[in-house]
Amino acid sequence: MHGQEVTTPFGPCYAAEKVFPSEHIHGFWTLQDTRQVTAETLRRLGQDISSTFDLNNTLFLDTETTGLAGGTGTYAFLVGTGRFSDAHFVVKQFLMRDYNEELALLYLLDQELQDIDTIITFNGKTFDLPLLQTRFTISRLDFNGTKNKEHLDLLHMSRKLWRHKLESCSLNSLEENLLGVTRTGDIPGYEIPQRYFQFLQTGQGLLLQDIVEHNVIDVVSMAALLYRIYITTELKPNECDCPWEAEALAQICIGEENQKQALRYLHTALQLCENTEHQVQLLRTTALLYRRMKDYETACKLWRRLLELSNDDIMAYEELAKHYEHRLNDLKAASHATRRALAIAWQTKSPKVPDLEHRLRRIEDKSRRQIAAQ
Repeated sequence: MHGQEVTTPFGPCYAAEKVFPSEHIHGFWTLQDTRQVTAETLRRLGQDISSTFDLNNTLFLDTETTGLAGGTGTYAFLVGTGRFSDAHFVVKQFLMRDYNEELALLYLLDQELQDIDTIITFNGKTFDLPLLQTRFTISRLDFNGTKNKEHLDLLHMSRKLWRHKLESCSLNSLEENLLGVTRTGDIPGYEIPQRYFQFLQTGQGLLLQDIVEHNVIDVVSMAALLYRIYITTELKPNECDCPWEAEALAQICIGEENQKQALRYLHTALQLCENTEHQVQLLRTTALLYRRMKDYETACKLWRRLLELSNDDIMAYEELAKHYEHRLNDLKAASHATRRALAIAWQTKSPKVPDLEHRLRRIEDKSRRQIAAQ
């Protein structure tokens, strides 16, 4: 770790700095690309952020800790921060070489946070910021750095877009599957606490080198991930090449009450999808959206199409039964669809059995009255 000891009002602490030019390529993109990110796009992903969002006043933050569970006994022994300047991306790291340097580390971090408006983390809402707040409280320091600051958590945004596409939305998984970042010789996160304890026992600085490099990559990858989130959210329906992303964007539009645009994304997803299970899910979502828009005919076409792929879908049969009974007054078809749904419900021990039995009795009563009236 190439840095220097820094003196603070609370004693010494070790600090290091690594400067990346804006043209630095990390995975598929340059760091400069991240500057295109806008507040409007981030708000679409549920982030409470003002229109004055500015990357020059934003700090990426990541911690390395003595434990992964958090709690009062867990220390943040290394804090990495990243910040854009006019032509660079600057990573600063603060390290406590022993427990008596924690106050100095916290002081330096608080100073770093003073003149920024936004903090960006990966799982920071759950882990990093609560942990740091705990450490400041235990140390009897005022943690002013996060007051009145906006906070973006990249994990939450990533899950909105890719939780169904990827088995894991960990940073390593996102790097490998979406960012084009390959780590070589990287230390696994679960090994970091033990490695730090070994350093405390031996004082051998080389034990920390892998941890420091791991932390640098974490910080830089967050900048690249922010850009990947941005360009994905900005995709138009005809620009999507992944059914999972098209579906995620449809869900965003549904949340915005933009049903027509949501349908465009869903139709794109259906065109791209080759997985039968996923096709069933997409058809179900699309049919429900058409039903919400009161386009019942189109919804029924999709329910029938769904049953061609999955002949045991209770929802499809139930929705068809409703349509036949209440809109077409085709009680024979309604009875048939309800019986199919009920057979599946009995077989799967579904909680829908009582409702379907009640529906079938009502339809049969209507049929008898209809015949009697003739």
